[in-house]
Amino acid sequence: MKVGIKGISKFDELIVTFKKEHDGTYTKQTKKLTRDRLTNACKYYKKNNPIIEEGPYTRVNAGVAYDEKIEFEDFHGQKSFLYFKSCPPA
Repeated sequence: MKVGIKGISKFDELIVTFKKEHDGTYTKQTKKLTRDRLTNACKYYKKNNPIIEEGPYTRVNAGVAYDEKIEFEDFHGQKSFLYFKSCPPA
């Protein structure tokens, strides 16, 4: 039986989301999670690990110049994209 090295089964992942605000703009949120390779569990540690918020952004169509692009799987299992353009704060 092999014994694992403590801490080697964990690694950090960056999660990026866009939160819709009440004024119709979006705020980009970046959060660092720690994943355990053995159990596949994710955990967010609050200590010395702030959620980074940037923005505001507006959502634009596919043919327009954009600053950020998010890929996701839609209801039909197809790959879809959302495009965001940075805008000056109001």
